[in-house]
Amino acid sequence: MHSNLCLRIMSSIVFVPIVLLIVWFGKAVYEDYSIPLFQLSLAFLGAGLSWEWDTMFHHKITISGIFLTMLSSMVVFLTPDNPVFALWMVLAGVTLILWKSKGQFAFAAGAAYICLPLIALCFLYDTNGHISRELILWLIFVVWATDVGGYVVGMTLKGPKLAPKISPKKTWSGFIGAVLFAMGVAYVFALYLKAYGYVESIALNNLTRGLVLASGFLAIVSQIGDLFESMIKRRLNLKDSSNIIPGQGGLFDRVDGLIFASIAVALVVHIVGEGWFLR
Repeated sequence: MHSNLCLRIMSSIVFVPIVLLIVWFGKAVYEDYSIPLFQLSLAFLGAGLSWEWDTMFHHKITISGIFLTMLSSMVVFLTPDNPVFALWMVLAGVTLILWKSKGQFAFAAGAAYICLPLIALCFLYDTNGHISRELILWLIFVVWATDVGGYVVGMTLKGPKLAPKISPKKTWSGFIGAVLFAMGVAYVFALYLKAYGYVESIALNNLTRGLVLASGFLAIVSQIGDLFESMIKRRLNLKDSSNIIPGQGGLFDRVDGLIFASIAVALVVHIVGEGWFLR
């Protein structure tokens, strides 16, 4: 267990700065030429998730998996200009993959499972110039805090199991710890927004209260996403989605909470607008 924890920490030290740099410089401009770094990174992520999904179900690369990889890489470039068309592409992709996989509905549904969060992240990143980075960072920090809080508190306090038939190691103490960690990170993030002039002092209390409550809810959504992926692995008799990340399993094992959380935030922004984030 100690060696596994060391691997998790070392992997995080490598990947966390990379993710933050991608988000911060995702719309980098070089000599009047815009480099869609964020979209390119999501395209690679989509391709990696598609490969994992294919090997999880078929233990090899299939034609259906290749279609899925192409679809997940394409939708991220369609979303900024026309998110509705990107959603229609996903629906068409599910239908095509269902046909090519000879009726494997669970596998074909992977197109939606992979592509919808990619579309959500692209949509959020393109919402409104100066706040899109902060919106994505808040989302990522909350999901990370949820993972860390659940792991640390659950391993320390243990106690009753949360869903033993789905994920035997998860506990109610870890669930509550994850929510509290996420809310704590939200409080610090609100102070960051104030320090860098994103919100007026008079609105800081409202912002802090809103972000803390939203982060608590998002932590719950993120953990539901985690349990959903655990259920899929249990159905397929798998411990990890792959072993691509030392000490942490596969890509799905790292972004399972982000999948549900990003879709939830994108729906809120679509319904009420991005202004809620800085009100």
